[in-house]
Formats: sequence, structure tokens, C-alpha cells
Amino acid sequence: MADDSELRMLGPAILLGKVVAWVACLMVTVLLGCWLFMVKSALRDVLVLGCAVVLAVLALSAWALRRASGNPGSASVYRALADRVSHAGESGAVPGRMRGASALANDGALTFYGGVMALILPLALGVGDPTPTGKAAEIASAGAVVRALQVESVRDVVEDEHKNGSTYYCTVTVTLPPANGARSGRRVDFRSEFPDPAVVGGKVYVAYAPDRPELGAVGENDRADVDRQLSGRAMSNWWTWIVASVWLVVVAAIFFVYMTTRRDQRFPRQLRGDERVLRARISGYHGYGADKQRIGLDTSTGPVQLHVHGNNARYVKTVGSAEGHLVWVPGRNQHGGQKGPHRTGAVFISDAGWFIPGGLAAEYEESARAATDQQAAVGSTEESRLLDLDCGWIVSIPNRLMYVLLLWTLCVAVLALPVPSAAWRLVVGIACTVGLLVYGMYALGSQDTGAQRPSGNSQGAVGSAP
Repeated sequence: MADDSELRMLGPAILLGKVVAWVACLMVTVLLGCWLFMVKSALRDVLVLGCAVVLAVLALSAWALRRASGNPGSASVYRALADRVSHAGESGAVPGRMRGASALANDGALTFYGGVMALILPLALGVGDPTPTGKAAEIASAGAVVRALQVESVRDVVEDEHKNGSTYYCTVTVTLPPANGARSGRRVDFRSEFPDPAVVGGKVYVAYAPDRPELGAVGENDRADVDRQLSGRAMSNWWTWIVASVWLVVVAAIFFVYMTTRRDQRFPRQLRGDERVLRARISGYHGYGADKQRIGLDTSTGPVQLHVHGNNARYVKTVGSAEGHLVWVPGRNQHGGQKGPHRTGAVFISDAGWFIPGGLAAEYEESARAATDQQAAVGSTEESRLLDLDCGWIVSIPNRLMYVLLLWTLCVAVLALPVPSAAWRLVVGIACTVGLLVYGMYALGSQDTGAQRPSGNSQGAVGSAP
């Protein structure tokens, strides 16, 4: 059992963890959307900087609560979480209702989305320009117009070769249309990039201020690129397309996974009375890594492996040799494509009142079915709660990760400041993204190494309950 002080801090930690997860994902979404698609304005500056400040406040709140709780060890937090969802039920009865089964899918989606957005956001802020300066900004403020004008001369052509072809940087001369009764236009030069070398007699899109031709002009091969310079959008069309595409792919991937996989996790909240029920005891854990994590169960028909979507080693080390019921319905919640894996949705409901959702492979489901001719008693008024060992993440994650999150929010807040662009912005953005990626790879590598270290036999079992 966890001590009382840990249990007292657990409630605020769980609540703050949910708030931080949902609000942080909302803030990074709003921030990136404003940065990509809004033109330069006071509203954009307020929204971008405001979202960054909220992210910093959330991180500081998590750090403060963690400090107030005394930085408890992760094992003690997991035990406290298990105690929190444990309760005495009717003797021998299987709880008729289950609560919180969707939390694992929601937590996974938030973690994936938040992690990818944390990588994208500093880079997007670093390559963007929060406060347009230079000729384009001056022309825009003086009342710019855009015209397709004829190229009169081309010089200083420089070819920039890359794997997809070449980009050409050219200095182009055009004549601006006359204004204010002038008899002739004004010849101006500008330098820009083109997919092919600019040619005399060709057309380019040019922006200039009719009332102030002395400001010169800016031009591009594409009208949209000229409009972007004048509007003051933070990122070029090319970078906007790249970042928006990655963002769309992430959202689509989450939606696809959420809708088409992990069906075994969607066990009914209310038992219907036609479920197969088998007494079982947790005996160990097997495998590690995505879609390979299994919990070993001892039943009257022999050993059974329950595929789970959480950390199987963490489950077993927290609850030990817990006893309860393995519950499933043949043919319900089945999933798996033509190549598999084919599993049937199942759930382990402990005698302590908590449950772990997962799936049974076909061979285990068939062997267990023969021993479940009689139905177990179902407590219609009893409720089982999900054993979610990640909901107290604020007080269970490593201290190093908490400091990484604090540093990340600091970098985002600095990059969100509406100050003129400079080389330091790109350096900070790239460093923040690369640093976070390196830390993530290190953490995953350490986790995999730790999972493999206890391996004790050739059957894939990497640990067992005491």
C-alpha cells in the first residue's frame, strides 16, 4: 500500500495531468495554426505569444506540483494508482460495469500527437519570421499593388543545384507603371529566385507602391509568393506546405489508428450476461515493444497470454500475482487483417475491483472456451475501474524529462516573441527540435534495453510476478 501522503497528492496530480495533456495539445494546435495561416497582425502576435505563455505556465505548474509531492519514486506512484482503483466487491461476483476503458486510447493519441507537435513547433517558429522587415514590409505599409511586368534585363544569374533540380537566383530589371501624371515609369531592380532562369521579354509578378516608387520593388515567378511577402505571413509557401502536410498526416494517422485498430480495447462498459468467464491469476509478463506486450495468466485450462496496450512489465510489477477473472465473448471485438494478428477482445478483472483491457490470440481463446460452460455470477451494481498507470504521469515521469519539458517551453516562448527575425531564431528552433528528438531516441533505447535485460528463457518471458 502507498502511504497517505502519496495518496493525498495523487488526486491533484491526476487532475492536473489531464488538464495539462488536453490544454497543451490545444495550445500547440492553435499556436501552429496561427503561425502558418494568419497574416502579420496584433491578433496573431497575441495568440502566438499567449499560447506559448500558457504552455510555460502548464509546465511550471506540473513542476511545482511534482516538487510539492516530494518527487516520489515511480513504483510508489504506480502502487498508489492501483490502490486508488481498488475496492471490495461482492464475493465471487464479476463487476457488471467497467469505467474508464477509453482512457488508454485517449492517452495514446494525446501522447503521439503532443510528441510530434513538440518536434514540429520549434522548427516552424525558427524558420518563420514573426515581424516582416525590409523592402517588402515598407512597400506593403505604403500601399502595395501587384502587377505582371515585362522583364527588360537579367544579370548575375546563379544556379543552386539540388537533388530535385536547380533554383536560379537572378537580378531582374523592370519598369514600374507611371503614376501621379508622370510621363514615364521608373526602372527598378530586384533579386529573386526562379525555377528557370528569367528571360528578357518574360513576365514576372512585381509588388511596388505607386505613390512611393523610390522604395523599389519585390518580385517572384509566382503571384502567391509575392502576396505572402506583402501579407506578412510568418512562413514561406514552401515551408507552410511542408509543415501543414506533416500536421495533416499526423492527424490522419491518429484517426485511422483510433478507428480501425485496438478494437479489443473497446470492451463493453456494461456486461451483457453472455460473456465467457474464467478464473485467472497473473503469472508474469512476456514480450516488449509495440503490439508485442503480453501478460501471462494461469487458468484452469493452462497458461494464457493477454495482449495489452500498456506497459506489461509495469502492470505485473505493480499488482504482482493478482487474482481475478478473464472475461471475453467469442466472436465479439475481433480484429486483425488478412495477415493478422487475429485477436478477440478480452479483459482481466481483478478481485480488487480494477481491470486491464486487451486481447486473446485465437489459440488461447479456443483452448479457454471449453472450460467456461457455466456463467459466473455478475454483480449488476458493482463497478470495475481501469488500471491506468499513466494517469499520474506528472509525478511518475523521470526528473530529466520534466526539465526537458521546461526547457522546451522556454524555447517556444522565446521563439514566439514578436521581434525582428535573426539568425538566432533558426539556431534555437533547430537545436530545440534536434535536442528533443535525441532525448526521445535515448529514452526509447533505454526503455527497450531495460525490457530486454530481465530475459530469462527462450520463450519470450521477460519477467514474472513474485
